Amino acid sequence: MKKLILSLTAIATFSFVYAQDGIEIRLDGAGADISGTVHSVNLYAGSPDMLGSVYEVHFDVTNNTGANQQWRITRTKMSVPATWVDQVCWPPQCYPTSGDVYITPNTGGNPAPIIVDGTSMTTLSALAELKPRITPDASAAGSALYRYYITTIAGEYIDSIDLSINYALGVTNLKQPTTLTISPNPADNNVTIALGGIENSSIKIVDVLGNVIYNESINNGTKTIDVSNFKNGVYFVLVEAPGIKSFNRKLIIRH
Repeated sequence: MKKLILSLTAIATFSFVYAQDGIEIRLDGAGADISGTVHSVNLYAGSPDMLGSVYEVHFDVTNNTGANQQWRITRTKMSVPATWVDQVCWPPQCYPTSGDVYITPNTGGNPAPIIVDGTSMTTLSALAELKPRITPDASAAGSALYRYYITTIAGEYIDSIDLSINYALGVTNLKQPTTLTISPNPADNNVTIALGGIENSSIKIVDVLGNVIYNESINNGTKTIDVSNFKNGVYFVLVEAPGIKSFNRKLIIRH
């Protein structure tokens, strides 16, 4: 239990530094808020998800902080093959990246966009869309993990989204992705947890002090949990299953 408390304390510290209630990130502008999580995809040469040799994903960023905000994007290579190439698109344009850490510009001629409060639109009527463009090395299978931080003009990390890509040379090399979605998030009375690519797993919900609030087994599928008696605050949904590394997602309870 002591190890669990220490581990969750570290997770909580990371989350409060890199995630902030008030920013929402949605895939293609729809579905649940996936800020602070990992978006995983499996690709292969000729995959219908790719535009020729390029994979492009669309994350719409909504500002619910209570005021207009001017934000930049910091792209960090967590683990990326040296032969992969990427771009970051963020209003008003797309940028060829360089180095392990790349920050979108903020200059007189190319200012960072201002996102209007309560919307995913900029003051110039452009969609506040974070659009990574990844070009894998078509000659070799590989995997990559990118992290995209939403930052202030001064470079303060506010929120983030990870992009995990498994690139295979053929369809037969693909594995079913491991997925976890939580909806709604923030939650009030009930929350639905959906698992994909995992069997015979256990789900735990713990608070920031490491106290286990909920613990139950779940197979590949969905489970709806009554959280009406949970106190307002931040929790973590932990998934453990044989043969995979345990992972977690942040859950916010707000009555």
